[in-house]
Amino acid sequence: MRKNWQNRSFIVLLLLSLILLVGCSKEVAKFDIPESQTPTITVLAYHRILDGGPSFIDVSTAMFDDQLTWLTDNGYNVIHYDTFADFIEGKASLPEKPVLITFDDGYKETYTNAMPILEKHEMPATLFIYSNRLKTESFAGGLSVSELLEMQEKGWSIQAHTVSHADLSLFSPDNKTGAMREMQENKKYIEASLQTEVTGLAYPYGAYTPEVEAWAKEAGFVVAFLIEEGPNTFEPHPYRIKRHMLYAKDTLEDFAYKVNSSPLEVIQTIPSQAQVITYRPATVIVDVKVPEGVEVTKTFADIESEVLNARFDTEKQRIIVNTSSVGKGHHNMTVKLLGNDGRFYVYGWSYVIE
Repeated sequence: MRKNWQNRSFIVLLLLSLILLVGCSKEVAKFDIPESQTPTITVLAYHRILDGGPSFIDVSTAMFDDQLTWLTDNGYNVIHYDTFADFIEGKASLPEKPVLITFDDGYKETYTNAMPILEKHEMPATLFIYSNRLKTESFAGGLSVSELLEMQEKGWSIQAHTVSHADLSLFSPDNKTGAMREMQENKKYIEASLQTEVTGLAYPYGAYTPEVEAWAKEAGFVVAFLIEEGPNTFEPHPYRIKRHMLYAKDTLEDFAYKVNSSPLEVIQTIPSQAQVITYRPATVIVDVKVPEGVEVTKTFADIESEVLNARFDTEKQRIIVNTSSVGKGHHNMTVKLLGNDGRFYVYGWSYVIE
């Protein structure tokens, strides 16, 4: 009798433990957001994972954790940078629904906050670090060589972001020497410090021109990353890889919309991608091809953090954006169309006003 009671007690305790385990498991909200019908490559771009941070680029630890859980729950496959680079060079294939997680600059919190969360989810990530944030000794503002070596051991890839976080578009078209110094010295410094090959570059501020693109290739990079919004198709331009920027204001639903977004087929933009112009356009024009059977229900546009007025001309299949408030400088613009199929069709590009 005593033995039976002990057995029953053990079973009860086991069931209670299972109930508690299930009750404590994390559940992330589900959203009825249709995925892209065109296969896409998602590249996510973060800067700093920090609770209560002062900047619009600071994503909380809880939100970052939820975002990674959402990726797993929705069947996305997080890939290593090396796999992506090999794909670009035609040496490897990608899994379905691939996601590349990237970080820019080299904040200390990339090591203290982001790395443990990624390790918990068993996901790799890529850090684009500029030389001035990399020191031989540990320091408050950035990362040390020993910290980066530890990150490498835990699945991180460390890639280039110039020496001084320079706006490379300002070197174009004549100062090739200055731009090459920023890119090549950063590349060599990381390679020598970490004994690793550096083949990827993230343009600081996402700023580039056709000349910068050519110089990046000459400097030995096989792939370069923007901060132009939108998904990549499986035939991306190797020196214009789009990334979804993540911000403090983004909800988990915002994140889901970004990851599930569909590429918007663009015929032309005025100004064109990476164009340098000497005037301030009152309007920007984007001629598009909306998928057959899809009706546009809403039109959105923004440039950096500024929301702009935009409308869609159904007859001309044209997005017209009011940019009278946009001044000089390098600008990243995004246009989005919400279709009656519930999908967001997204296109991002950049241009420079001198």
